[in-house]
Amino acid sequence: MMIEKIFIPTVNRVENQITYNNLPDTLRKNVVMVVQSWERSLYNYPCEYLVLPEEINLDDYYCLPKTRLAIYEAGKNIKYAVLDDDLTFGRRNSKYWNGTSNMEKSKRVATEEDVIEMFDLYDQWLDDPNITVCGPGHAENPPQNKSFTNNSSLSSAIFVNGNDFSDILPDLELTRVKVAEDAVFLLSLLARGYGNRVSQEFIFHNHSVHKKSMDSTVWDQQTFEQTLRDHKIVESMFPGIFNILYDADGKRVEGGFRNFGKSRIYWSKALNSRSATIEEFFND
Repeated sequence: MMIEKIFIPTVNRVENQITYNNLPDTLRKNVVMVVQSWERSLYNYPCEYLVLPEEINLDDYYCLPKTRLAIYEAGKNIKYAVLDDDLTFGRRNSKYWNGTSNMEKSKRVATEEDVIEMFDLYDQWLDDPNITVCGPGHAENPPQNKSFTNNSSLSSAIFVNGNDFSDILPDLELTRVKVAEDAVFLLSLLARGYGNRVSQEFIFHNHSVHKKSMDSTVWDQQTFEQTLRDHKIVESMFPGIFNILYDADGKRVEGGFRNFGKSRIYWSKALNSRSATIEEFFND
């Protein structure tokens, strides 16, 4: 089995497909661009397309999580990747975990060979019965003293074994929030015992998140109030695991995604937490 599909959800970026343009030719043939129906006719990239139902569009606040759910449903019997449309990949110096330097600086832009190696590695990881989701780490995070971490944070670029959880996919509440929808997906799986792995060697950079001059159709109109509402929902879904952070005056701690306020997530604590709750219920 291999990474059969590379889903790239995209909107309003017909001429600016950063992720697609930076993939090696051997991987582009597996790309499936996920597009809204009104925009399909504008795309002429030589790849497969997943056209969303007309009701999943920019007028719907929950367009993003509904799009992700459509991808999870399309990939429920295969191993696949879901990549934001504005990513570039990198590779860190191996000196951080094995003491041997393999490049001049601490990290560098990934070559085509690096990207292919990364895909092959994640393909192998997804064969591990303890790993259902994996992917690269954030380029902005400091390097660690190991090449990967288990049961931690992933976003923007995830690799998934859809067959692992296809039977419970209808039970997951994946469209309740827009903000932190990726955390809801990962925490929902962790809570049911489906682990993940985050590479510290292969990393990604999300251009629209970190480059303020680059527009983001999904996030530029987001408000503080909407974000707080979504975070409160996630906090209620995963009590003691997803925590909104407040200062001494009761205001949200500054920072976090697009500076809408920080949260703390106890990823490893989430693993099998649903099973533990059920067991406590029956043993009470």
